[in-house]
Amino acid sequence: MISAVFDLTSSIFISTMLLPEFKWDYLTFLYFEPTKTYWLVIISCILAGLLTFMILYYSIVILKKYEAIKNQNQRRSILTTFMYIICFFLVFLGFLAFTSSKWVVANFGGTGIQEILYTVSQPLTGTDSTQVWSFIYGPLNSAILFSVLTLYIILYITSQIRIHKTVKVKSRRNSRSHFGFIVPVFISLTVLIVGCALGIGSFGYAEVKAYFFDKSSIYEDEYQQPEEVAITFPEQKRNLIYIYVESLETSYLSKDLGGALDVNLLPNLSTLATEGGGVNFSNTDKLGGALSTPGTGFTVGGMVAETAGIPLNVVGGLNANDYGNTSDFLPGAYSLGEILDKEGYRQMLLIGSDASFGGRDKYFTQHGNYEIRDYKYAIDNDWIPSDYKVWWGYEDQKLFEFAKTSLNELAAEDRPFNFTMLTADTHFPNGYATEETENLYDNQYKNVIHASDQMLGAFLSWIQQQPFYDNTTIILSGDHLTMDTGFSSSISANYERTVFNLILNAPITTENTKNRQFSTMDLFPTTLAALNARIDGERLGLGTNLFSNKETLIEELGYSNVESQLNQRSDYYEKNILQGTDMAVKKSSSSQ
Repeated sequence: MISAVFDLTSSIFISTMLLPEFKWDYLTFLYFEPTKTYWLVIISCILAGLLTFMILYYSIVILKKYEAIKNQNQRRSILTTFMYIICFFLVFLGFLAFTSSKWVVANFGGTGIQEILYTVSQPLTGTDSTQVWSFIYGPLNSAILFSVLTLYIILYITSQIRIHKTVKVKSRRNSRSHFGFIVPVFISLTVLIVGCALGIGSFGYAEVKAYFFDKSSIYEDEYQQPEEVAITFPEQKRNLIYIYVESLETSYLSKDLGGALDVNLLPNLSTLATEGGGVNFSNTDKLGGALSTPGTGFTVGGMVAETAGIPLNVVGGLNANDYGNTSDFLPGAYSLGEILDKEGYRQMLLIGSDASFGGRDKYFTQHGNYEIRDYKYAIDNDWIPSDYKVWWGYEDQKLFEFAKTSLNELAAEDRPFNFTMLTADTHFPNGYATEETENLYDNQYKNVIHASDQMLGAFLSWIQQQPFYDNTTIILSGDHLTMDTGFSSSISANYERTVFNLILNAPITTENTKNRQFSTMDLFPTTLAALNARIDGERLGLGTNLFSNKETLIEELGYSNVESQLNQRSDYYEKNILQGTDMAVKKSSSSQ
């Protein structure tokens, strides 16, 4: 009976895997809000548990049948069982490497090795539970099921070898015994090696090789230590409102405006950029944006790039300085926050999620003494009920209202302020739709993007009506390109996706805004210039002031060259920025 059930379930499972239309995201309900799918969680876990138990039970029956019956001594039975356990874990690691890589490519769309290593090095505190469940249901469960099936095959093969070990010649009988040990080990190692090779291939062998084995000199040759650059502020310092919009890219625009769609999902932002006096730095002769570079394609990496002019790299995979867990976050970096803090600005970060995720709280408190108002702050200060939790924390509709309250508080003080905020509704997968989100387009993500534009338009309009606006510069930028593969896969491969940017009410202008080749790292000095600060040499970190006539690193060296070097390891980055060892000594000696 057990055999029949096992054969039936195995056939169904394997047949499902081989369907032409099968995709790695076949469990589509994973992309719905977890609070609405607990019953699916329970059912799937029960079914997975029953199937796994049944397979393991049947495997144990086989093991006992062909091990105990042969009168093996206890020591050999223990060694054999231990061998099968080791084989199982080797096979599991091989399948996990393969299924995880497929999951990352399918869910994170074009994510590089830097972003992947950073993500896996972080604690789960503050993350959206949808991501965790998606990984558990997808690659983890698949790896377990494939591993159990492979173990069943290994047990079957080795049992057949022992059954047919009937040759009378002792030497040949001993040979067969060794062969029964070699076969499972050989199969397990093969699965491990092939799985790892296929997993690496999903990201690109060249990128992995560059990260682990090649060395870059871009920091020694091009990096401008911001602390050593002369920056002069005007007598009347301008306020700064910096809005990071989750996954905001120029592809959301209509084709006639420079986007990739037949419709314009950003009518308010595009109007401000074309008719409202805003400045949009573009990679084309239409509306455009910044090119994505390694180490900047995730939220905290984008924030670091735009405020410190450097990527956020993980050196050597998992290490002591894994940001979210470390006490010192990029101790050798010198950022926008530190510059403004030195100039007497009061600084605040408002986000609707847990700021500890990815080490964002550490970065902004250690580099600029920001006051953090995140999801936990909202609960502690009765902005939301203590048991309230949607999406990553609370939705953007509330975030913009809390932003108005915070801005009024900052504006009441007699000193300049830097108010930074991060939206979340347009995060993948599919974005977060509320009851107020209009159903205008053929998928939820487009509707959420359009709704975000509406909220941003209303919020910016409110700011422009406030007394503090005349002396305030607004920087609006995406944190990175979208990782929503359902959306990005529909974009033509010939379209160059870029991170959208918009600068409002800057006291300076430039004619050099079109057909630029630049990255989000260039927004660091550009933001200071938009506050009417003068930068000696027009460069900070790896970024260039886009208001100046100086070429960016990408314009000077070429995108492929910059991308290649940022994918490589850097001794300077590791010692002076990541660890801050040499830089700390330098700062100490200069202070004395």
